[in-house]
Amino acid sequence: PDGVHVFMTAIRSHFTPDTVRVRQGDRVFLHITNVEQAHDATHGFALASYNINLSLEPGEHANAEFVADTPGVFPMYCTEFCSALHLEMAGYLLVEPADTTAQPAAPTAPPAAAPPAAPPHASRTTATRRM
Repeated sequence: PDGVHVFMTAIRSHFTPDTVRVRQGDRVFLHITNVEQAHDATHGFALASYNINLSLEPGEHANAEFVADTPGVFPMYCTEFCSALHLEMAGYLLVEPADTTAQPAAPTAPPAAAPPAAPPHASRTTATRRM
């Protein structure tokens, strides 16, 4: 099907890729495979903002599909305690606004004028101190 297909692996401490960049309105297909060899290395995958929550046993593959309808940065993370570095098993979905070219440019202030030049006689002042 048309859309953005992301092929992702899960292994202790990280997802690859750990950053997924799409455009608002894209149909996104996540294809996630747990590539662990150990029988007790279950990984979870959550993208809570899009109501996705998966559990993958070692060697298992799962698919998820959604429409990236809201621009922003959304965390994705492992939901199964998988190792001492479990909390580092995370990444981000970056959804860029659909059309940034149609937005008007922010108004800019005209450049500041240079201060007027001082008259030649005012360029030096001398102070005298009496003792």
